[in-house]
Amino acid sequence: MIKPTKYTNINLSVIGLSTEILKLLKDDNIQKYDQVLGKIIHRKGKQAKENFLLALSFLYLMGKIKYYPKEDVLEFLSQ
Repeated sequence: MIKPTKYTNINLSVIGLSTEILKLLKDDNIQKYDQVLGKIIHRKGKQAKENFLLALSFLYLMGKIKYYPKEDVLEFLSQ
């Protein structure tokens, strides 16, 4: 569900989830992947898991986050 339609729930869309992820990472610049996923699922429900990776990919492509696989953490890049 990358391309939104008029039936798309904006809160569960890639853009909506990206906004929530950025809010979480602005509070604490570096967080574990599982922590961020857990907080998003807690806030938005289990349906958010469907677009979570797409939202992370979008933020990575936009240069807003960086992922460190060894530590399994996400970092907010302030630009």
